[in-house]
Amino acid sequence: MSALQPRGLRVTVHDDVRDVHLDVAVAPGRTLAVVGPNGAGKSTLLSVVAGLYVPTSARVVLTDAPAGAPDRVLTDTAAGTRVPPERRGVVLLGQRPELFGHLSVRANVAFGPRSAGLRRADARNVAARWLDAVGARELARRRARALSGGQAQRVAIARAFAAEPSVVLLDEPLAAVDAPSVPHLRDVLRRALADATALVVTHDVADALALADDVVVLDRGRIVEHGPAAEVLDDPRSAFLRQLPGTPSAGAGRLGPVSTAPRPQDPTTHAGERDAEGAEHARRTVEEHAGWVAAALGPALAVLATPSRAAEVAVADAVTDPRPRLLAADAVASVATPGFDNAQMDGYAVRSADLVRAAATSPVGLVVAEPIPAGHVGGALAAGAAAPIMTGAPVPEGADAVVRIEDALPPRFGQTTGDRVSFTAPVEPGTFVRPAGSDSAAGDVVLAAGSPLGPAQLGALVASGVGAVRVAAAPRVLLVSTGSEVVAAGDALGPGQVHDANGASLAAALRTVGAEVRARTVADDVAVFRAALAALGDDGWAPDVVVTTGGVSAGAYEVVRLALGAMAEDGLADAWFGHVAMQPGGPQGLASVVVGPEGADGARRVPLVAFPGNPVSALVSFELFLRPLLARATGLRPARRGTGRAPIADAVDSPPAVHQVRRGVLDDAGRVVLVGGPGSHLLARYAAATVLVHVPLGVAHLDAGDEVEYEEIG
Repeated sequence: MSALQPRGLRVTVHDDVRDVHLDVAVAPGRTLAVVGPNGAGKSTLLSVVAGLYVPTSARVVLTDAPAGAPDRVLTDTAAGTRVPPERRGVVLLGQRPELFGHLSVRANVAFGPRSAGLRRADARNVAARWLDAVGARELARRRARALSGGQAQRVAIARAFAAEPSVVLLDEPLAAVDAPSVPHLRDVLRRALADATALVVTHDVADALALADDVVVLDRGRIVEHGPAAEVLDDPRSAFLRQLPGTPSAGAGRLGPVSTAPRPQDPTTHAGERDAEGAEHARRTVEEHAGWVAAALGPALAVLATPSRAAEVAVADAVTDPRPRLLAADAVASVATPGFDNAQMDGYAVRSADLVRAAATSPVGLVVAEPIPAGHVGGALAAGAAAPIMTGAPVPEGADAVVRIEDALPPRFGQTTGDRVSFTAPVEPGTFVRPAGSDSAAGDVVLAAGSPLGPAQLGALVASGVGAVRVAAAPRVLLVSTGSEVVAAGDALGPGQVHDANGASLAAALRTVGAEVRARTVADDVAVFRAALAALGDDGWAPDVVVTTGGVSAGAYEVVRLALGAMAEDGLADAWFGHVAMQPGGPQGLASVVVGPEGADGARRVPLVAFPGNPVSALVSFELFLRPLLARATGLRPARRGTGRAPIADAVDSPPAVHQVRRGVLDDAGRVVLVGGPGSHLLARYAAATVLVHVPLGVAHLDAGDEVEYEEIG
């Protein structure tokens, strides 16, 4: 939902007063979590970037400028540079929402765009879009002073991002929010930050996992740990990080905490939620499970862009290949773009000095020279002459401006060489001339590593003469459909058998995000399941991720759960199985499992994501937990599908103890119309839907006209 144009950030701080010495870099579109004990230097870092504090020595630079533009220096104590906070393109969102209490919510959110020069109507449109994004449209007319804490923080998030900053700073943004509102606001922030450059100061591991790509740990003004969020939080080295709740050494496994604390009985409880002793397991929220899946898959997906996995691809081949790709190395221009000064408009190429005295009352006439169509290089332009020139054609030697055809007398082409054309106003040198190299010069970085290869990016590479680029490897996904009743598509059905709809739908979904997929169907047999994993790698193909469907609940034939349990006893797996407070898709599993011949040199551990077996449950689980991660790894943008809020057409009931995900469409009136019921087997109804409809945890009933959040599917 982000409309930001993120820049990279490089910060160097040497503060003798506070004894803080840091060098931090954040790539465009990435979020860096900053953690550490009180007094470690976190606030100093944010204050220096925001321009609120100038230390002994500092340099703050916005990097990765648009092609042809220089990096922007915000602070440079050596050079005496300090851009005021309000002109930095940096926003700071603190622990408490700092809103203008006397203004309406909409006016608060529109304040940034208005300050940037947008017209009132345009600023109101921006405000409306961001209020929709954070689920606060209904608050637009309220005064800010009348909001609850959670409402005010949602509005503060909208106001921060509505300013379309180059960099976002967040200082414990959820610390002052009431606990029931935290999961929703965390999800709002996660989606807002999907394509933003940000620094997030937090003490909450769940925040870091959900929001950040990378983590830096500070202690006594120094960096003591730095790396991908999943790696750092999975295996913390610093004493501070090890004692934080949620890290492995603080009582949570690498796949997340397994709680056996009893919870109140509710009507949605399933038998599968009890362990062998009958104790109930606390459910994870959707946001919590998404964070643990991201942590489990992070290291495997990060490897895709490393030199050992990245591959060189011809740009011409990438143009004809629709798969999403992510650059693994900078792409450098071999030619300037444009390669020559050329006309921005159809008109006349002139010498500006010839028109210095031109006026409406005394037009200046020039002799018409040979016309210059695009693709043709004209001769040098003589003094007193004007050459008809088409858009994109090279500006001839001697000319330094182009006058639009509609500003000439007569305002049309067709004159013969030697005729005269008149002009009624002077023209500044460079007018309607696109200078050579104004987009990029030879040797410039056209696209930085980490950039997606979309249509505009491929066009820029072609224009810049880039012949080949290094791209991250496509994630290899082994998809395993389990169940003795499951047969492959097209095969004849026997008694009690069903076709493998899960394999078909999930394989297609995985390929749309750029994954390389191999699909298997495995019966409810532990030995067969283990053999399928052991056989991997025989032909040189080994998965980065394993995705399974079915076999994750607490029945007698739950093959995934049973097989991974047996492998765990042999030291070949580390698994978590439990329930997420969602419907459909409650039973979930997450594991680290050895694939390849057991005990052989080629065997290695990979993450395994276990989805339920019902087809709608599997697809909903993919959309919520897996698709955003793979999309970011392959460069598919946006990584998260479009979201919005709209009134629901008909009343709906929902179990309050779960986050219910219904399927629906938007009608011509902009209302959400549900398609089918909540059942997890209604795949044909899912196929007719265009949106997933979210009924949050704690909501038991919605009346017709109540607003719901929806997420586009396709």
